[in-house]
Amino acid sequence: MVIRSTGSPLGALALAALLIAAPLRAQEPVAPAPAAGITWITPDFSLGSGAALSHKTMVGPLLDYLGAQWNVPQRVLLANAKRSWSLLRAGENVCHLVSLRTPERESQAFFVNTHLVPPLQLVTHRQALALLPLNAAGEVELERLWRQQRLKGALIEGRSYGAQLDQLLAQRPPGAMESHVPGDFGMRVLQLVAAGRADYTLDYDFSLQQQKDWFPALQDLVTVPLQGQSEPQISGIACPRNAWGARVAQRLRQLLATPAGIAALKASFDPALTPQTRARYGARIAAYYDQLPAELLRGPALAALDAPP
Repeated sequence: MVIRSTGSPLGALALAALLIAAPLRAQEPVAPAPAAGITWITPDFSLGSGAALSHKTMVGPLLDYLGAQWNVPQRVLLANAKRSWSLLRAGENVCHLVSLRTPERESQAFFVNTHLVPPLQLVTHRQALALLPLNAAGEVELERLWRQQRLKGALIEGRSYGAQLDQLLAQRPPGAMESHVPGDFGMRVLQLVAAGRADYTLDYDFSLQQQKDWFPALQDLVTVPLQGQSEPQISGIACPRNAWGARVAQRLRQLLATPAGIAALKASFDPALTPQTRARYGARIAAYYDQLPAELLRGPALAALDAPP
């Protein structure tokens, strides 16, 4: 059974108003699960409008599947990227359900691959499009944008944007893109851009489209591809790099390598993809799912399927 808890749930309208009006604050500390159970950490974007029990959420089908197939205490809590990875590095009994896989993170956590994720894009207000430096392919040249010093960006502290972008962002000029520590994984920063308190950020086109359905204030935001960012990346479930995390990762591999497991992964992600993303990456995403069971089962046999974590 999975218990889903958001701490202090808010309705979509109240949350939208809060995101626009309130300053950015860090999320309250996330308590770890009891030793005999698991806490699944997930960012706000995956819980939609705050209806944590709704199957319209990005992680809803996956949580339902894990809850039905794994008879250990499970619960879900929200945490921002900075807090999530602090808990993972501390070796708490938590696993993050939606994490980009990077070499740096692989040194801090065990990963169970789940999805092939399309590239990040630049998100800006429609009125700012004319100010973006584009190459011949219509892609934003990020370093040139920083040199121009006409637009100010916003980032999520502790969030990975992929190994290549992380390296580039670490070299950005002072003041080019400010880091924020919101209690979510990007919605509040998108609200900052919509309200004119930042000119752009980096996010996924499918994430923006989904959030537009929840928050009317985002309707004038658009995405533009980034130069050098055309390859999709691997996302997965990250568990602490200790004996407990190894056992949980192995159990996850066994559960997700089944036809029902792959179906849960597809149902948790594919419906959110935009038509543009499907047209460009749909075939590669489908091929990824086809090879995923064999990849998962190649993992080390660390625990029996029915052993507790």
